[in-house]
Amino acid sequence: MVSIDDYKGREQSYVKHVLLEQYLEALVHKTASAYPQIVYIDGFAGPWQSANENHEDTSFGIALRALRRAKASWRAIGRDVKMTAILVERSPTAFKELEQLPPKFPDIEIIPLKGDFISLIQTILSKIPGGAFSFFLLDPKGWRIRLKAIQPLLSRPNSEVLFNFMFEFINRAASIDDPLVIAGLDELFISSSWRSAFAKANTSDERKAILVGAFENAMIAIGQYKYVCETTILRPDKDRPLYSLLYGTRHDIGLEVFRDCQVKALEAQAKTRAETKVGKAEEKTGQGEMFASLREMAGNEADEFLKSQEKSARDALIALAPDRSAPVLYKDLWPKILSKHVVRLTRLNRIAAQLRKDDILEFPDWEPRRQVPQPNYRIFAKK
Repeated sequence: MVSIDDYKGREQSYVKHVLLEQYLEALVHKTASAYPQIVYIDGFAGPWQSANENHEDTSFGIALRALRRAKASWRAIGRDVKMTAILVERSPTAFKELEQLPPKFPDIEIIPLKGDFISLIQTILSKIPGGAFSFFLLDPKGWRIRLKAIQPLLSRPNSEVLFNFMFEFINRAASIDDPLVIAGLDELFISSSWRSAFAKANTSDERKAILVGAFENAMIAIGQYKYVCETTILRPDKDRPLYSLLYGTRHDIGLEVFRDCQVKALEAQAKTRAETKVGKAEEKTGQGEMFASLREMAGNEADEFLKSQEKSARDALIALAPDRSAPVLYKDLWPKILSKHVVRLTRLNRIAAQLRKDDILEFPDWEPRRQVPQPNYRIFAKK
């Protein structure tokens, strides 16, 4: 498990890695039940600023451990799933460290590739068997990336992606009137249709919604993803977004698992940010006892956000429920809620059950002693 002790001064990376670790653990184990091979691809592997000699605070280190644990778990019950990690890095110094990894993980096929990620896309694809499931992590150091150039990778069937959208830098670039910057943004968003709305935006939240929304649409168009979900990573000591993690999947179960992991990451972020703010205040004043109450409020930031998301999810569930003449199955409705709101399916199930008790929603197939709705239950609104 990643430790905050390895992330002094880069707490935002800790939050990102909590999300990555939680999701990869669940993803690899689940997909290994159906696919003979799992391939993890890190397009910008590094390592960068690693404080752990075993690279346990790096994305590829987290992935290798997840692959190893899933392989061992399935092998214990007689299923042998091949695990592969393709690690791409252009820096000669960082690449030398990647080359040292294969002997340390003899149970995993590790393929280090030296060079520019985009120029190596066809090589990468050639190393992923058609029957394998692949997960792409794209975490570039900068924001300039030609999205159409990576379409062959993002559109690969049986795959998911986590993309680091460098919002803070992109937000600044979006206001720069320079032909090179404009061209770079158009390559990132694959269009310029967002510019008119961005020019009219009055607040930072509006600008963020426009930029992130434009990139979500670009990912859906390029990768043909059914769902693209965003997680905002804030500056550790300021109430300002630093970057956004965009997750793309074509499967309802992927959406469900991601929301579970996202909630845990947001809770970790709230705690880490509270600790970071308190620590800086203590350093500045030398009076730590003054800020003890702030530590006790560490979870409030996440709690307030998640409660607001649950309320929005409740409202959406009521609004989307059809009338009695055209009921839908619950399994066809809940993904529409989770795709737009940060809420766990387990929590949405409880909300649905309460709405039934409150005589707002009806589930005519509800069975005795069931506490929450089942996937094949019909649902409609009592109006």
